[in-house]
Amino acid sequence: MLQNVAVYPTERDTFYREFSDNCYGVATFLTSYTLLELPFNLLSSLIFGVFAAFAINLQRSPFMFVIATVNCFCIISCGESLGIVFCTFFSSHIGLSMHASSALFSIGSTMAGIVALELPRVLHAVNYISPFKYLVANLAVYSLRGKVFTCAPDQEVDGRCPINSGEDVLRLYDLDVDPRRNLIILTLLTVFYRLIAFGVIKAGRMEWKGKLLRARISGRLGIV
Repeated sequence: MLQNVAVYPTERDTFYREFSDNCYGVATFLTSYTLLELPFNLLSSLIFGVFAAFAINLQRSPFMFVIATVNCFCIISCGESLGIVFCTFFSSHIGLSMHASSALFSIGSTMAGIVALELPRVLHAVNYISPFKYLVANLAVYSLRGKVFTCAPDQEVDGRCPINSGEDVLRLYDLDVDPRRNLIILTLLTVFYRLIAFGVIKAGRMEWKGKLLRARISGRLGIV
């Protein structure tokens, strides 16, 4: 989101001005913006993948590195898309866009399945379009399945550790699910949110065009 706030508003205004001159359309703008942000998102995801796979003693393997990198990339991309949506809706109030998106991200991460295990029916339904839900549902499974945990004698309950394996943790948090399915859904949501951003930019383009036309008619702007 911070990267989006730093770059997108300027690029958005430039696009609207050049669109009014019939230079290019929404698809061209969003495609070029996506291609330019891609290396930075990928670099951040690779760094996260290294830490998630090798710095944390869970599943130290190239496979875990790839899974962590893909998950991080999808979340960053979804954040960029939502940043585009908010910065287009609240084009004159970047601070409001940042606070609104930050609040939404905080709620989504809280409902992901680790902090809040039971949700009201409405929030449970909304959670199905949250990328955080599918991030946790696949990353937790890939990182915890097959792990064995031990405990000190004074921590045992009835002669055994309360948590003996990664599967115990997954059952405790109701996360013993199919990770591949959730990773696929997360990938599809990444594309879905970018399509929403495309639609919002297109709607904002029409609003900008109307403002420009009214300004020209009222004489506040010269002929472009």
